[in-house]
This record gives sequence, C-alpha cells and structure tokens, in this order.
Amino acid sequence: MNKIPEHSALIVVDIQNDMESDAIPVMEGGTCMLNSPKVIKHFRELGLPVIQIRELHRADLSDFGRELDGVEKIHCLEGTPAEEFHPSTAPIEGEYIITKRRYSGFFATDLDLLLRCLGVKRLFLIGGMTDICVRFTAVDAHQHDYHFHVVSDAVIGTSHQAHNMALKNMEYLQTGANITTEQVLALSL
Repeated sequence: MNKIPEHSALIVVDIQNDMESDAIPVMEGGTCMLNSPKVIKHFRELGLPVIQIRELHRADLSDFGRELDGVEKIHCLEGTPAEEFHPSTAPIEGEYIITKRRYSGFFATDLDLLLRCLGVKRLFLIGGMTDICVRFTAVDAHQHDYHFHVVSDAVIGTSHQAHNMALKNMEYLQTGANITTEQVLALSL
C-alpha cells in the first residue's frame, strides 16, 4: 500500500496523562510517545480525520464496572489532570473527541455513527494499551466491518509479552493489519 485510502481516519486511543502514572502497568522502552505525534501530524497534513478517544470515569467511581477487578488502579477520573490529553498528542480545533467509559472506543459511544457520517471505512490506530483498549477497539472495528491497521511502534502495551500477543491477535483478524510509523509516513493520498 503506497497510497492511503481517502476514506481513512486515525484513531488515537487514550493518550492521556494517566499513561505516565502507575495506575496502569506500562511496558518499558516503548516508542508510542515518540511515534504517535509523527503519525498524528501526517494525518493532519493529509487532511484526514483525527479522532481522539479518551477514557473518563466519574469521581464517585460509579462507572468503573468490573474494570478494577484486575490489576488496574483508579485512573482517568473526571476533573483531574490524569484525564487530560497528553500535550504531545492533544487534539487541535476541529478534531473529534470520543469519551468512553469502557475499553473499546465503540462500546456505548457514538464512534460508529461518527465514522459512518464521515464515510470512513479504514482505521489506523495508535495509543494505549495495545493489549487492552487498542485491541478491544480494533476487534470492535472488525466486528463493525471496518478495515483497520495498528501502527505497531505507535502503541504501547502493559508488557512486552502482552503487546506482542495483542499485535498477533489483531494480525490474525486482518492480514496486514500491523504496520509501522515509517510505513504510515510513506503513505500519500
């Protein structure tokens, strides 16, 4: 693929200040925060939609559901600096913001409606966590019949093992799903 299909959009998953806290385990040595701004800049330059997804929870914890049953701690609470977009990848005026309460960007949000209204058929995903929110969003994209690509060096997992397994799982769903930042930056309209 040398040309990026015009009906493509970038999905930026949960690049928020809480990524740099200890609320959620994060693998060592990831390149997500180095490469994500490059990918976002490229999509902006191409004039393609950039959709920022953020996880947000109520201060009274009423919407966490089963999320705290595992290893995750309380994170992304409304009205705290932790829930804000990371400055290096923050949305600019005119970009779309989807707020989610669960792992998938599709679950109980209007993401699918927005994508259909924009005529989007192919998604490029960056952000975190590869094995949690990125994976669940990719799986739901697949279930909604979208083509998707995961920019493998612009996502970060909870561990190297979990990151690599999630990338394999997503490649299983759609052959050629995993691409690199270098490959994305080489794409033109």
